[in-house]
Amino acid sequence: MKLENIISELHFIGDVEKAILQKISRDKKSIEKISKTAYQGEKLNFALCRRMPLTRLSVVIYLLTSKYEEYRAKGISDDVIFDTFRDVSLRATLYYKKTGKVGISKEDVIWFRHIMNVSIFKIGSLQFQPFQMIYLDEETLGEPYMTFTKEQKKALPSGSPVLNCHIQQGADLSFQSVDASFQRAKIFFSELYPNEQYKAFLCYSWMLFPPMLRNLSVKSNIKRFANRFSIIGDCPDSEQAIEFLFGSSMRKETSENTTSLQRLAIKHPELLGFACGIITL
Repeated sequence: MKLENIISELHFIGDVEKAILQKISRDKKSIEKISKTAYQGEKLNFALCRRMPLTRLSVVIYLLTSKYEEYRAKGISDDVIFDTFRDVSLRATLYYKKTGKVGISKEDVIWFRHIMNVSIFKIGSLQFQPFQMIYLDEETLGEPYMTFTKEQKKALPSGSPVLNCHIQQGADLSFQSVDASFQRAKIFFSELYPNEQYKAFLCYSWMLFPPMLRNLSVKSNIKRFANRFSIIGDCPDSEQAIEFLFGSSMRKETSENTTSLQRLAIKHPELLGFACGIITL
């Protein structure tokens, strides 16, 4: 697929798309050269991370032309491919709103390795990634983090095939949409990898942290999403929650645009944390 078609399908906001088109038109040969080694590097220290934000974004988009063909070779439909690729435009929009600049962060570059590896798929409201079960505890990390029971580790051993779930900023977490995503994902992966027997859906997220959930309304979409999972581990690491809710650092004051969840987080930061949940298949 042509680069222009890819860009059109990503639905960038006007200023961002204009800057991308100008950059690619002006520096196409340079972008093509950079793309050849963009994702080379050890321990996620990719060469592309050392480039300027707009160059990072332009190179990722350029690489999507070949990634489109790789996804298609797996039999993936265009609607799933472009829903997956639109994570690029989503993160570019968030970066633009946060910094006033067109581009993506180093963290975004690292995250997009999943697209470069053709290993992540947006199905409805959620992203799914074939994965191996991992327990983020002292045994794995070498330092205290979460704690899991021996019974849990025996029931779902480390390395077991699972489907890792990711929630994007602004994802539709209504009951119907989430239900449809999980149902579609079961069918999708059974057809894509018929010889693989996935044992569970896995989710590591701030949205599953029990102390916060206990303070949410029963009508909360986040709470209803979390209630689908068996929470098997948690810790008071609030970094992801703060990033998701506030974009960077925690606010100390509220405004008329502050959401009820943000107000809760500001008033009771101790309710924020990180948790692991599974849905057994």
